[in-house]
Amino acid sequence: EEQLEGELEREEVCISQLHRRATLLDGEFQESVRRALLRQFQAQVDFHSAPVKTKARMREKVKGYWQEAAANKHHRDHDQDEHHDRAKHHQLPLAGNIMDPIRSTVVCDGPAEMLEVVEWLVGAGAADCGLTVVRVKNKFAAADASEHDGYRDLMVSVRYAGSLNLNIIGEIQVHDRRLHALKLQMHKLYKVKRATHVTKI
Repeated sequence: EEQLEGELEREEVCISQLHRRATLLDGEFQESVRRALLRQFQAQVDFHSAPVKTKARMREKVKGYWQEAAANKHHRDHDQDEHHDRAKHHQLPLAGNIMDPIRSTVVCDGPAEMLEVVEWLVGAGAADCGLTVVRVKNKFAAADASEHDGYRDLMVSVRYAGSLNLNIIGEIQVHDRRLHALKLQMHKLYKVKRATHVTKI
């Protein structure tokens, strides 16, 4: 516990810097994505901006990364891909593993439209928004439905080249409309699940 507190204290500067950068760039990031989607899809999809990830939530994620890395020291890795995925959480600062300090949501009518949006982003669409795609995470491909509480979406991690010569990693979540409505209903349960204390619900 003492070692964890020391690690979190060292990470605090990085968390503060990341949160400050996210606050500075969020508005222009959201507007860039919104305008590019409107040009490409017009009223075909719905765009929603999400608030900047709070420092408190960033601390929770960094704590989780540290605990995961500490636990993995006691286990032998059998799978090379799994080892690579775990190893990233050993890299410092741990706050650098936060891929969604700024976030947008695109709501689509069914899987075909979702794929159309993702293929556009991976193709020319990202450049239209001033973005570079760095990762696509397909939650529909998860083998265990409980891994994401049964929820499914597509998550596109992007690097945004903003003003003031500042870059940041952000996330564009691509949702099915019916699943997105369900997610909104499930959000309170999600907060309860991840809360470490009743006061954090």
